[in-house]
Amino acid sequence: MGADAAQLPRIDFSGVDPSAPGAGTWSAVRAQVMEALTTVGCFDAQYPALSPEHRAALFDGAVRPLFALPTEAKRRNSYGADKPFHGYLGDIPGYDGYESLAIVDGIKPEPVRDLAALMWPDGRGNDGFCNAVHGAAARIFELEEAVRRMVMEGLGVAKYHDALSESTWHLFRMSEYQAPNAAEKTLRYPVHQDTNLLSVVCQHEVEGLEMQTRDGEWVLVKPSPTSLVVMVGQALRAWTNDRLYAPLHRITVAGDATRYSAMLFSVPNYMIQAPDELVDDEHPPRFKAHDNNDYIRFCVSEEGARHEDKLKAFCGVQATSQQHPSPVPEHHRIEQSVRPSGFILCEQFLHQR
Repeated sequence: MGADAAQLPRIDFSGVDPSAPGAGTWSAVRAQVMEALTTVGCFDAQYPALSPEHRAALFDGAVRPLFALPTEAKRRNSYGADKPFHGYLGDIPGYDGYESLAIVDGIKPEPVRDLAALMWPDGRGNDGFCNAVHGAAARIFELEEAVRRMVMEGLGVAKYHDALSESTWHLFRMSEYQAPNAAEKTLRYPVHQDTNLLSVVCQHEVEGLEMQTRDGEWVLVKPSPTSLVVMVGQALRAWTNDRLYAPLHRITVAGDATRYSAMLFSVPNYMIQAPDELVDDEHPPRFKAHDNNDYIRFCVSEEGARHEDKLKAFCGVQATSQQHPSPVPEHHRIEQSVRPSGFILCEQFLHQR
C-alpha cells in the first residue's frame, strides 16, 4: 500500500472538553490516543474547536500576508544569534522553496503582538493578524495540552502533569512550501523526527505531510478543514521510557499550488528522565537522564550524524557516545533545569547553516 492509499488513525475530539478532563468522551478518546501514539506515534485529530472560519482567518488573513512581505522584513523575526532557529528560516541550502516564521510563546497574545509590530511597524492590519494567529494558536494549544494530559493518565503518571506543564514552553511556527509547478513530487522538507514533546500540525488545503509507519510505509496525510495531525517527538519518547513512538516524517509538494501550514511544538524546559513508575522488569530503563538541548547538539555533531537512532545513541542505556550525560538526581529534574538556548525543528538545519 502506497503513501496515497494508507491513512493515519482518526480520532474524534468533538466530545472532549479540554477544560474538563474526564468529562464527555474523554476516557474513550484517551484509549484511542494511547493506542495510536504507542503504535504509529501520530494520529489525525478531528477537532471542530478550530473551525473552518478560524483556519480561513489564520491562513488567508494572516499567514499569506506574512509571507508576502519582503524578505528583509521577515528577517526581523529573530530572537538573537544564540537562538537562530526560534524565528525566521529561509534561504537554507537543501531546503529550496521552504520559508518559515515562528513565535516563541505564541499561545500568548503579547508575543503575537510583538511579531505583528515587527512585521508592520505602521500598525495597519495588526489587530486582524493578532486575533487570527492567537485565536488559532490558543485553540491548538488546548488540544496539545489535552493529549499530553491523556498520555500522562494513560501511563498512570498523571500526578506529574501539572509540574511538567509549568516547565513546558511552546513555539508556534507558520511555514510556506513553494509550488514546484510540476506533476512529480518535490521534497521541500527532508525526513526527520521532531525533537520536542508533541507537535500539532494544521495543514491548509494543499497536501504534503507524509508520515512513516514502523514498517517503513509512507502515509500521505490529506488535509481537511476540521482535522489536525498530532505526533510524538523524541523528548516525549524518552520521558515515557520508549513507551511512545516518534515517527519519521517529511514534506513533499507537487503541482502549482503553494502549501501553507501552521504548527505548535511543546518544548521541555526540564531534564528528560522517565519517572520510576515507567521503569520495571518488563520495561527496563531505555535512556539516561539528559537535557533536550544537549541531545540536539549531539544530533548535529559528526558522531550523531553516523547514527540512525540518534536518541538511543546519545542517551540509551547502551549508548556508545562519550557525550551523553550522567544521571540527574530526582530533585534536579525540574527545579534546576535551564530554558534551552536553541530549538530546531529538524537536525539537518545546523549542518547547512
